[in-house]
Parts: sequence; structure tokens; C-alpha cells
Amino acid sequence: MTSTLILGSYSQVLANPAPLQISQRQQDWDSVLRFARLVNARQEVTSLVLQLDVLEKPETSYANAVYQIFARQDGRWRLIYSSTGARLITNSRGRVTLEPEVISLNDLRDALDDDDLDDLELRAVAQLRYDVRGGQRNQQVTWEQVQNYRAIAQTTHPQIANSQTSSTQVTSSQTTSQTSTQISTQSSTTQPSVPVTVQGVGQPNNTLNPLRGHFSLAVLQSQPTLDNVIVRVSLKAQRPNAFLQERFVGDFRYRVNQRARFIRGLNPGDRVVVRLFTPQNVLIGYSEFELLDDNAAVNLILPSQSSSYGVVRTVYGVDSDENGVIDANRNTYSYFTQVSGSSYRDSRVTFLSDTRNINTSLFQTQNISTSSSAVYSSSFESGTFSLVGRTIPCFVSGLAPALTAAPGEVVEITSIGSSSISTYEVSQLIVVYQEFGFTEGTIISIDDYDDDEYDDDDEYDDDDDDDDRRSRRRNCNQGIGNGPEGCDPGNSRPRGGSNDETGRTPNGSRQR
Repeated sequence: MTSTLILGSYSQVLANPAPLQISQRQQDWDSVLRFARLVNARQEVTSLVLQLDVLEKPETSYANAVYQIFARQDGRWRLIYSSTGARLITNSRGRVTLEPEVISLNDLRDALDDDDLDDLELRAVAQLRYDVRGGQRNQQVTWEQVQNYRAIAQTTHPQIANSQTSSTQVTSSQTTSQTSTQISTQSSTTQPSVPVTVQGVGQPNNTLNPLRGHFSLAVLQSQPTLDNVIVRVSLKAQRPNAFLQERFVGDFRYRVNQRARFIRGLNPGDRVVVRLFTPQNVLIGYSEFELLDDNAAVNLILPSQSSSYGVVRTVYGVDSDENGVIDANRNTYSYFTQVSGSSYRDSRVTFLSDTRNINTSLFQTQNISTSSSAVYSSSFESGTFSLVGRTIPCFVSGLAPALTAAPGEVVEITSIGSSSISTYEVSQLIVVYQEFGFTEGTIISIDDYDDDEYDDDDEYDDDDDDDDRRSRRRNCNQGIGNGPEGCDPGNSRPRGGSNDETGRTPNGSRQR
């Protein structure tokens, strides 16, 4: 018996067939997960390919997919690959074949610290999250395949590396398939579960305006002096009279004057923290901004002279049509922040109340004029969490390691694609990086930054009530992946990080 795996117009006869695959229907989805080994012209396996073939889907207002691979080691499933960014799915009803996910074997070996894949049992997962148009939101379905590495079907195609073309779509008639709506969790901290809703990550936004809290982020410079900038993004989710501590979203390598979109898990009033680094990991900027009732265009403007690095201008406002331009006749917030300090550990940032000591002409871009005044949102100007005129640490004590270490030391830097505006789902990224990026605690006052005291009661409900959020206690087990959805995973992750550096260049040891 043989089995055939068809890739575009190419077909190849395989000597080792897998059991017949049957599509699986969950909720209103009928789909099958394809899983293959990619071989080159010398018949050497170079990558794994995952692809979800959706035979029938409901009409949606939002849908995306995340791919993951687990390896069984010492009797436990260990996560060795998870896609980052949103794999968006068309909203129309009917059939759709998603673009393939191509994963290098070298990347898998690096994650395993082992070159031998032959005897491993692998579990491939495709998780869909979606909102039904006019109906339920934040729905989730999951498809799985479990196979021994050597039993996975093989295929080859000259354009397989180009996952943007339909010719690379995998349509296999033979493979193994399992399905579940939820993957069981493990108690070991080295065994993350498949992404679920996490404490402190918001739910989908109001159906009347699904863009609430969403934003696009650009790093601008009128005369670029850097080829690229590393942008560290984190989220402080708002709670009644408090904010949850920072959750790491990711380190992103931007080309100067490039923009990316961040969606999902965001709510108006949440605060986003951005730290800017040079390619040499020198800290050159810090900003915070408040999410709005509609999609926002956020611009971080670097000075046109490198001698003025450390000062960043933040300009943002509503961008309801998502074209990257702040809407006319809407509030525009514009202010400057300045990083100071003799060392990375001691670096601090000041939210300037005026521009008296700033050469504002260095921060003018083609579409954004200079400003002689500072305009902050009301919560930045007054109240418990006001920042205007305040100086706070850039790295407070107790932050998760991914937030304090040098870019690339704890998690891989994500390069923003150049062909179009990349889109990233914040709630998924927080889950992917939770082991090293999830800071415990609640900020009950901006003075916490100076006093280094945090309210560790972080057990708030995660319901999507943007305007009427209610706190609720939950009983959570410690350890990653334990407890109900929305539960804080406990104190199993390491705290703080290595920042015993001189100057503004972090150089700590890699933490695993």
C-alpha cells in the first residue's frame, strides 16, 4: 500500500503510508490538519509543514489560527514551536485552505537541544480563535495530529519555502488525525499548555466597535540614522483602581519608518509600554500610551540626530479607517519622554511637561508637524496613575526576565515583514511568552515604581466588560498550565532578571 501527498500540482508516491485521515467537525467548523515533512532535491528532510484545510466554516467577524508543535520527552509533552503573529482567516462562509506553516528542522533541534528527531513522537496543533458574525465571541476550536517523526508523510516542491503563494498549499489524502477542543495541561513548568485565556489579557472588544483598544505602531525618523530599531512591547491591563503588572508582548525588529498592527486582548484604558533599543541593544527610548475607544495610530518619533538619542516623541490618536493616519478633527496626543541614567540598571524616564529644553525640529516628519506643547490623555495628567512631570525607572524591580534582559537573550526577536503591514495578536503572544514574560502583581499607584511595593493579589476576572469590569477572586494552582482559564499561573516563573550592566547596554546571561 502507498499513500500520496499532493502539493500544488506535484505528487509523490510514499513508501510508508499513514492511517486514513478523516476531517473533524467542531462547532460549525469542518476541518482537517495536514502534516508533512519537506524534502529537498537530495531527498533530505529540511522542514515540517503544517496546514489547516477548512472544508466548511461559519461566517465570522474575526478568525485566526496559531500552529504549535509538541515533542514527547520523559513522558511529557514539551512545546518546541509556536507561531507568532496572527494567521488571519477570511470571514466569509465556506471552504478555505490556510497558507502553510513551514518550520525549519534546525529550529526544532535548537529548541530540543538535540539533533535526533527520528525516535520522537510529535504532536501538531492548529488552534482557531474566532468571533461569529452577530453572535458569540472569543470561540475556540483545536485540531491535533500525533505521529512518530519517521511516520510523517514526505513531500517536495520548489516553491514550498514561499508560504505566501497558493501553490505551496498542502492537500494530503493520507495522515493521522486527532481532535479536541482543549489540550490537557501538565504540571511541570517546562510544559506550557496550548494558549488559553490568561489572567490580565483582555477579551474581544465591544461588538459595536471591534477595533476598540487595537493600535498600529510605527517608529519614525525624518533622516534615518539606524537601519533598524528593536521595539520591546508590553501591556499593563487596567483593572478597577489598578493596573496589572507588565506582560511581555514581544521584541520586534522594525525598519525605521515601518508600521505594524497589534490586535486582540486589548481594551480602552489599558497602557502599552514601549522600550526602544539599537541593534547593539543600547536603550535609546521609553514611552507609554493609553489605548483608545477606537483603533489608534501610534507614532514614536526618534530625533534626526543620534546625539539626541534618549528622547522620544509620542504622537497618537484615533485611526478609525486603519490607514495609519490619525483621523482629522480628533484628539491628538503629543508628548516627549527622556531617558537618563549612568547605567542600564539605573536608567529612568521622565515624561516631560513642556518642550523648553527640546529641539523640536529634530522630531518633525513628513506627515507630523512639530509641536511646542505637550498634550497628554487625562489619566496621564492627573489621578493616581498620572505621569506628566514624573520620573520613573525604566526597569522596576520584579519585572519578568524577558522585560529586563537584552533583546534576543531570553526570547527570539521577531522581524517585522517588509511586504505588508504585519499583524500580531497580543493575547496569544502573552501566552506564548508567559514563562519568561509574565510579571506577577498589581500596580495600585504610580508611586509603586519608586517604593518597589506591589499588591500581589492578581486574581481578577478577565471578562470583557470594558466599561464595567468587576474583580473576582479565583483559586489558582501554582505552575504553568494549571488552574481554570483566566487563572494566574502562580509564582513558578523566575522573577527579575540580570541587569548588572554598565552604560545602557544590557549583557546578562541567557535564561532558560
